[in-house]
Amino acid sequence: MREVKIRHLFPGGNTPRGFYSYYNYIIPADAARIFILKGGPGTGKSTFMRRIGDAMAARGHDLEHHHCSSDNGSLDGLVIPDLGVAFIDGTAPHVVDPKHPGCVDEIIHLGDFWDQGKMIANKQQILAGTAEIGKNFQRAYRLLAAAKALYDDWEAANAEALDHAAANRRGEELLAALFQGIDTVGAGRLRKLFASAITPDGLVHYLDTSVWPAGRCFVIAGDPGSGKSTLVRKVIAAALVRGLDAEAFYCPLDPEKPEHVVIPALGAAVTTSFLPHPYPADRRPALAIDMNECLKSDIAARRADAIAYDQDLFWELFVKSVTCIKRAKTLHDELETYYVPNMDFTAVEKRWHHTLERVLACQ
Repeated sequence: MREVKIRHLFPGGNTPRGFYSYYNYIIPADAARIFILKGGPGTGKSTFMRRIGDAMAARGHDLEHHHCSSDNGSLDGLVIPDLGVAFIDGTAPHVVDPKHPGCVDEIIHLGDFWDQGKMIANKQQILAGTAEIGKNFQRAYRLLAAAKALYDDWEAANAEALDHAAANRRGEELLAALFQGIDTVGAGRLRKLFASAITPDGLVHYLDTSVWPAGRCFVIAGDPGSGKSTLVRKVIAAALVRGLDAEAFYCPLDPEKPEHVVIPALGAAVTTSFLPHPYPADRRPALAIDMNECLKSDIAARRADAIAYDQDLFWELFVKSVTCIKRAKTLHDELETYYVPNMDFTAVEKRWHHTLERVLACQ
C-alpha cells in the first residue's frame, strides 16, 4: 500500500484582531458529509476526530489534520479529501453550525454523554475558569495589536525604500515562470487557511506538509515591507482568472495578508521566506526572488536604527502575548478536569464506531 500523506494546517488563529476564523474553508459547503462536533472541554472531540483519521489512514486514505491554534497538539478539524468528508469542532470561539442540515451537515453532540447533575455541581468553577481564560486571551490580543503596530512601523521603513519598478519586474518574472503556456480564462475557487499560528508554544508552522511539498516551489525572500505579500496577491489573482483553484495561507499577525499559495493543478507553490519560517536550505526552489534587492540602500540605511528599535520591542511584546496564550492553555486543561470524570466514554465509543461505519459507507 502506498504511503499515506497527512497535511497539517490551521483553520483559525490568534491574531491582533482576536481569534480569526477560516473554518468555513475547511471543506466546501457541498461536501459529501460534514460532521460538526459539539461539547465542552475534555469531552473527547479531538480524540474522536484523530481516531477516525487513524482508521481511515489505515485504509489508505490521505488526510488533513486541522490543528487548534490555542492547543496545537489538539485537532479542530479532520478532512478525508478523496471522500469529501470532514469533521469540524463547532464550539466557541469558532462556532460552526450546519448550513445544509441532513443532506450534508449534522451535529454530533458529545454533551449527550455527560452526567448533567455532576456538571451542575461544578458550575461555579467552570464559570470562573472560563472567565479567566477569556481574560488571558483578551490580554494576548491587546499585546499582539501593540506588536503589530511596531511591525507596521518596521514595514513602513522598508516600504519607503522600495523601488517599485524593480519590484514590479520581479512580479512579472514570477508570473511568467509560474504560468508559462497557460492562457485559459475562468474563475478559480480560493481556499483560505493558515499554515502557521501563534500558539502556547510560540509561532508554529506546518509549511513542511502544507506548502513546501509541492512539485515546484517558488520562493520569495525579503524583509517586512519589501513587497513579498504583493507578489503573492498577484499570483493568487493570476491563478483565479485562469480558472485555477488556489489555496492561500495567511499571516497570523495580519490575517488578511497572504504569505503562501498552492496551485494544485500546476503542482506548484509560492512561499515567502522570512523568520520564523525560512525556506529550508536543503530544498532547491524552482525560482528564488530576493525582494531586499529592490530596497534602495541609502534610504534603508537611514531607517536602520528605527527598524532595530521596532524589532526589539516587537519581539518583547510577542513573547508576552504567547505567555498569556500559554496561561490560557493551562487554565483550559484545568477546566477539562471538571468534564472528563463526568463523561460516559463507553457511550462515546459506541457513537464513534457508528460514525466510522457511516464514513466507510462513503467509500
